Amino acid sequence: MVVPFRETVAYRMIFVGASLVVFMIAFFTLIGALTTNTTTAVAAGIVGAGAAYGLFYNLDHLRHARIPKRTINRMKRR
Repeated sequence: MVVPFRETVAYRMIFVGASLVVFMIAFFTLIGALTTNTTTAVAAGIVGAGAAYGLFYNLDHLRHARIPKRTINRMKRR
């Protein structure tokens, strides 16, 4: 049986990693622009909030992700 890639752990981990990177970039942009440019700071805050939501959303759905049977069998052999 083939598990669709959208249902695997790897798919969710890609989104978790991307959300983490976007959150970190938005956070550093927010800190840098806080005193100089309020518009950029607000935009970075909104992007950071969205990235944080995406991060926790994908971490929550990671519990329900499936692992292919071939991968499980390889892990058991080691």
